[in-house]
Amino acid sequence: MMEAVAPTPSRAARLVLALERRADRPWFLPAVSVFPLTDYVLPFLPNQMLLLGLSVLLPRRWWQLALAFVAATGLGAFLTALAIQQFGQPLIDALFGGAPEAGAAGTVMAHIQRYGIMALVVLAMLPWPPRTAVLVCAVAGLSPAAIAIAVAAGRVVPALAYTLVGAKAPGLLRRFRAVDRLLGDLGRGPGLSPDPAPGSGRGSSP
Repeated sequence: MMEAVAPTPSRAARLVLALERRADRPWFLPAVSVFPLTDYVLPFLPNQMLLLGLSVLLPRRWWQLALAFVAATGLGAFLTALAIQQFGQPLIDALFGGAPEAGAAGTVMAHIQRYGIMALVVLAMLPWPPRTAVLVCAVAGLSPAAIAIAVAAGRVVPALAYTLVGAKAPGLLRRFRAVDRLLGDLGRGPGLSPDPAPGSGRGSSP
């Protein structure tokens, strides 16, 4: 009888496991923050999945993970808005493949004009990064600092939601097919034992 071959973990699972093994290193949180920092220009990894996976594996650090993602997303919005205002259309073409669809941009602009910067805060609460909103606000001349603060304020809600559910109730996540596959690849699920304290040996690499 042939032995069953274990399925190959997904790219996201391999990345989460690699980061988890180094969770006690001083550069862990800055390294994790690179992904949401570049979310506006390099959307190659669903950062929600990364945040969920790390919070499941490292439940004691859920609030640190959330704050790191929020700060990095705000910084990414600041740098994106600043670069767009400095370099204009050539950079928009390079990073975003041209201007966003007129309908989407017009809707965002209408909300900004009606509700002010609070509209950007609300848009940043959505699960996906507010790329179009940041682009429109930058083109409209809003301060990059104001854009960054609004985005960070909005991203607090989804970041805390992801990390809290991942740390406290990972079984709830199995209702979603993509998350269930990720947790299966990680070998985790309901009944997780908490992550060890830093320096306990697990999470370090030679």
